[in-house]
Formats: sequence, C-alpha cells, structure tokens
Amino acid sequence: MIESILMTIILLLIMYIFYSKTRHSKELRAVAKKLDNLMDHPTPILFHSTNNSSLQVLLVEINRLLRNKQKNKIAYKQKEMSMRKMLTNISHDLRTPLTVVLGLSESILHRPDMDLNERTRSSIKLIHNKSEEIVHLINRFFELVRLESDDQEISLEKINISEVCKRSVLTFYQQVESRGLTMALELLDQPVYGLANEEALIRVLENLMSNAIRHGYEGKVIGMTLREENQYVSIDVWDRGKGIQEQEKERVFERLHMEDKFEAYQKKGSGLGLNIVHQLVKKMQGNIRINSVPYEKTTITVKLLRV
Repeated sequence: MIESILMTIILLLIMYIFYSKTRHSKELRAVAKKLDNLMDHPTPILFHSTNNSSLQVLLVEINRLLRNKQKNKIAYKQKEMSMRKMLTNISHDLRTPLTVVLGLSESILHRPDMDLNERTRSSIKLIHNKSEEIVHLINRFFELVRLESDDQEISLEKINISEVCKRSVLTFYQQVESRGLTMALELLDQPVYGLANEEALIRVLENLMSNAIRHGYEGKVIGMTLREENQYVSIDVWDRGKGIQEQEKERVFERLHMEDKFEAYQKKGSGLGLNIVHQLVKKMQGNIRINSVPYEKTTITVKLLRV
C-alpha cells in the first residue's frame, strides 16, 4: 500500500515537472516571438503576463534594453540630421568662394590685355583646375549624403536598358579614342526592358565607364556587355587593367575607399564614385558585384529587375 502511494506521488511529481518545463518552454517561445515582432516597432515594449518570477525579472531587463535601444536610435537620428545640416552648410560655404576663384582665374586666363608670362599663366591655370576638382568633389559628396539620407527620391519605371547603354557609350567615345583605348561592345539590338530610373542609370554607367577608363587604361581596352537573364537584365562594364586584389573586393563600394590613395589622387579619384553607384543601384532595387583577375579582366556587373 505504501509503495503504491509512493509510486503515485513520484508519478505526480514527474508529471508536474514535465508540465512546468513544457509551460516554461511555451512561455519562452512566446516571449521570443513577441520580441522578434518588436524589433522594428517605433516604441518597443514587451508585454507578457506570467507568474514565473525568474521570467518576470528577465522581462524587466529586456524592456530596459529595449528602452535604451530606442534612446540610442533617437540620439543617432538626431546626430545624423545635425550632420547632414552641417554638411549642407559647409558645402554652401565652400562653393561660394570657390565659384569666385573659378570666375576670377578664368577671367584672367581669357583676358587678352593681361600680359602673363608662361609660368604665371600655368600657375593660374593650376589654381583654376584644382578649384574645379574641389567643386566636383563637394558636389559628389553632397550627392552621396542625399542618397544615404533618403532625401533624394528615385521613381522607377519600365525603361529600355539597351537604349540607355548605347547613349552612355557614345558620350565616352571621344575620351576613349583620345587615350588610345579600344572599346569592345556587346549590346543587344532589340529593346531590353528593365525596372530603373533613367537618370540614375545614366549616372551609374557614367561612373563605371569613367572608372574603367581611369583604372583600366593599362589594358588598352574597355568594354560593356548587356545580357538578358531569367529575372534580371545584367550590364557588365569591364577593363583589362591592374584590377582589384581579392582582399579589396568587399570594400570597393565603401565611401572614400581607395586601394592606393596616392595613385588615386594622381588620377583624380575621389573614392566616392563607386559608393554613389552602389547607393543608386540599391535604390533601383538592383544589385552590384565585382569580379577581378588583375591584368586579365575586371568586371563590375549591375543587375536590374527585368520587366
């Protein structure tokens, strides 16, 4: 009789432990699901009713972390807005005196009554050229800030990618010939439609072509290939120059990344072009990747949704 009672008690105890463990597991899964749904909520607070004292302590700490996360997010947004405003002001403050320098230097260079010796003329021309470079850099940096802050809206529509590629290539023919390069093209004759923004796509192709000319001139040939795939329209811009080392591939689209800063400076590279390309492609719901074998072929591929 006693053994039977003991067995019953043990069985009940086992059932209670199993029930408690199962209930706690269900509660933890429920809390985890609620927490996952809260991660992108503007005011994340985790509500969960429980009699488990340990779980209650855990919920208090989770909510404390969520509040700190929200405070940090708000502080970051405020700093980001302040930084954008400061960059806008700096951009304006720099453009104004530089515009004056450009105007005066150009005026001096083109005035017939100015008797300038060759050394003075070269110095003024250098001032003019460097001022133009700075204005160009300021404009690109300001464009990048707008892209990253979502201030620049890009409307997407069905456009003829083939036609845009052909027009973009034509604008570079004179520059390619003047550098003694050959241009290899594989562009489809028939219309190829993709989801994009025409102005943004032109900016992307201009940046990629300029990049190929600037960094791939040693290979004596640059090219563009347009391909139709199942869901995508792919545009390859390639060259046979020095390429990009394997360890650098993941960083080439970062802002201000330059593999060789001195060489990039000598070639007037700002380190912003490929980052702008990356931002524009993302806004067009596309993706971009790079494949490089130095002095054989370096290809940057832009994939856009086919429509």
